Amino acid sequence: MLIKPLLSLLLVSTLMCADDIEEDLGGFTEETSDAQTATASFSDESPQQINELDGFLDEDEVLDGFTDEEIILEEEKETKTQNFTLSGSLAFKTSVGYKKHEVDGSEYSGINQAQSSVYLQVDGKLSDNWKIRISGDTFYDAIYDLRSNENYSQEVKDDYRTQLRLDDTYIQGSITSDLDLKAGRQIVVWGKSDTIRITDIINPLDNRLPGMTDIEDLRLSVGMAKFDYYVGQWNVSAMVIPENRIFYEATPRGEYFPVDAVFFNAPNPFPDLNTPSTSWDNMQYALAVNGVFSGWDLSFYAADVLDQKWYLDRPVGTPITSTTQRRVSKIKMLGSAGNIVFGSWLLKAEVAFLEGVKYNNTNNDKNRLDTLVGLEYMGVKDTTFSLELANRHIFDYEKQMVTQADFVDMNEMQTALRVTRSFANDSFNATALLSMFGSSWENGGFVRIWGAYELMEAVNLNVGIVDYIGGNKPLMEAIKDNDRVFADITYSF
Repeated sequence: MLIKPLLSLLLVSTLMCADDIEEDLGGFTEETSDAQTATASFSDESPQQINELDGFLDEDEVLDGFTDEEIILEEEKETKTQNFTLSGSLAFKTSVGYKKHEVDGSEYSGINQAQSSVYLQVDGKLSDNWKIRISGDTFYDAIYDLRSNENYSQEVKDDYRTQLRLDDTYIQGSITSDLDLKAGRQIVVWGKSDTIRITDIINPLDNRLPGMTDIEDLRLSVGMAKFDYYVGQWNVSAMVIPENRIFYEATPRGEYFPVDAVFFNAPNPFPDLNTPSTSWDNMQYALAVNGVFSGWDLSFYAADVLDQKWYLDRPVGTPITSTTQRRVSKIKMLGSAGNIVFGSWLLKAEVAFLEGVKYNNTNNDKNRLDTLVGLEYMGVKDTTFSLELANRHIFDYEKQMVTQADFVDMNEMQTALRVTRSFANDSFNATALLSMFGSSWENGGFVRIWGAYELMEAVNLNVGIVDYIGGNKPLMEAIKDNDRVFADITYSF
């Protein structure tokens, strides 16, 4: 493969030197640390009253001609103006597929993305203890109009051509000195892994372009009420989640979900993916207990939330038809995660016991044990090496689950290897990520190499290449020719 020599070169050089409008709501992530106080940033956001003539004139001379009432009104007006701030970004993204691959009559090689996007965020200080955030994004991808001769399906254009959505939107503050509330759409990050999800099950992901972006940029914010109670070095976080938001999937019969190569005799259209209704039965709950100590931290989790995958709601053994429904069930999870620092080494571990996981080739819900161990080394200047190994073990496994439409083994192994190096005082950062499935990597995966460069203040360029690796899993084998180079430029304000 073209990219394997590039990956090897990056690793060796590093060692020698001693990362149509959609109506739904969702998106850009503010990664919420469970151990972080809800009002930590209030003092930073407080308006600063600066007297530009300080040191040149006496105060009485500066204020001469103004009554005390007028001065107070001017100060209040200036403070109110500074209580709300607007920030955001403008970006352009493009990618080029360098292998011929056609899906459902549409060719995806060549230039296959020309996306312009806008992100806006308003932050406001309501009082000394309360603040508000409202954010949203929109994009338009011109490629679906420029390449109209490819006859992209309406479903593909609906999912990839345009988007308009509400992202993190919440009110946050302190109820008492020890109790905080954050209510609205938000991101809650559980676990310690940078690449593999084990205990991180609260927020769904945007899976429309798998392998192209790290998890931290894929989480979709969800509406909830989150209470944080602080006692000593511990934080207890309780969540009530009424919004039944599910993951974004790659469009069936699109580039990343070539249905006919994965499901034999699949109906057209492929069964719809239904979003769970809003009801008391579908209400979600979560609880986290986090402790942060010198050189280590430990977390415990419990959740009753929506699963991160779908299942076919049909009698087992019957064919998939156009009337078959794809649904997302609720699962229960108990888990834990922790980090320990040893000099230049960071050891991380996660474990999650899942109850009530539904599959397609059995009538019986299954329990699953997901585990992860990881190791990071930061002993080389400006360089980080990371290795993560995960396994998902299905209890009471049935042999037919290895076939359509589950394609799962009793033990599902995943390996993630990452190398990151910064250059020129962090103005350029290069990362290589290898993610593979199977104990001997037999089920395929991908490798991505990219670099982020600060062109000038507030302007950043990101370029990279992705190589998808086929294997025994039908989906990975079906998308192995989706390889591409990509670039995006972003202006932040």
